[in-house]
Amino acid sequence: LKKEDRIMFFLVFTTIGNIFMAIVKFVLSLTLPSLWFFINAIFMIVLSFARFFSIRDYRKTKLIDDKEEIQKIGYKNYLNNGILLVVLGIMYFFVNVYIYYKGTNTTMHEYLTYLVALVAFWSIGSAIYGMIKYKRNHTPILKAVKLTNFANALTSIMLTQIVLLDTYADGYDSTLNGYTGMGVSLIIIGLGLYMIIGIKKDNKVL
Repeated sequence: LKKEDRIMFFLVFTTIGNIFMAIVKFVLSLTLPSLWFFINAIFMIVLSFARFFSIRDYRKTKLIDDKEEIQKIGYKNYLNNGILLVVLGIMYFFVNVYIYYKGTNTTMHEYLTYLVALVAFWSIGSAIYGMIKYKRNHTPILKAVKLTNFANALTSIMLTQIVLLDTYADGYDSTLNGYTGMGVSLIIIGLGLYMIIGIKKDNKVL
């Protein structure tokens, strides 16, 4: 495959994978039931929809010869993803404030904990692969995908922590989940602000 085709394959493949994992989380949220799983599923679904727009914009840039127009599309996509991360990060923060005060209760069968770990492994793996494979590619759209993948991986790690502690740890301090979740939220907000400020600073969005 050509370089452009490999990038498109990466975008499409990880998007399909994220949608599948989001569906898994959503189904678990209904069968357990668990508000925490539901929130994580919605988070992942929103990022998957954002990925569709990134794929659309990337394909659009391949049909345009005007470099200035290509840059404009790429930087606008990058900015929109940054704004989305800030909004999701703020919402995620308040959810974790609630968890801090109310705690979590996601005890489940052992085989389901393996499924949750698999979802986290997919999210982390795709994020690491994208960062390493395309570390020298600074295309705004692909860079936005790498950062949103990383944000998604953080929420999956957080979910895995909650499930493992609730299922296997007896008498642990549940405020730990709230603290960790708020930390993850701040990182996600920071990623979004990094994207927004970086674009605005260079006046790259016309």
